[in-house]
Amino acid sequence: MAALLVQAFLVKPYGIPSESMAATLVPRDRVLVNRVVYRLHAPGRGDIVVIDSAAVGRILIKRVVALPGETISVSGGAVYVDGRRLDEPYVHRMDGETEPAEPFRGTGQAWALERPYKVPAGHYFLMGDNRVVSDDSRDWGPAPRREIIGEAFFTYWPLSRLHGL
Repeated sequence: MAALLVQAFLVKPYGIPSESMAATLVPRDRVLVNRVVYRLHAPGRGDIVVIDSAAVGRILIKRVVALPGETISVSGGAVYVDGRRLDEPYVHRMDGETEPAEPFRGTGQAWALERPYKVPAGHYFLMGDNRVVSDDSRDWGPAPRREIIGEAFFTYWPLSRLHGL
């Protein structure tokens, strides 16, 4: 009974199903998610969050890139927030080079980042660390705060990848 209460209200395990967060998280990693932290404060840039996305119809794990009211853009493969280039050491690398962040072209949606986009109040712009393969806010829009379940804070499986996030 205690374990059920812990999972329901405090900490819940989740599995990583895809490469969208590589190399930070890879398929079959298991993470612990703090379900209480965002009752104490708002999500912050760089946080790895689990969301129950109504737009996609499933649970996802992504990184917070832009906060409510900020303007996000992509130029030259880099992400800019309010005109300042983000330092993103966690973004997937190939042959020692950071893979570029690109707009989701042809969708016609403002959040595809073909032009600068202002994140609405109460929403967060989320992207995967492996930008080339990640379906994220560039595809389905910013995530409403109410869909954020919590913050991933620890990888506990496999044991060879045991580490804090």
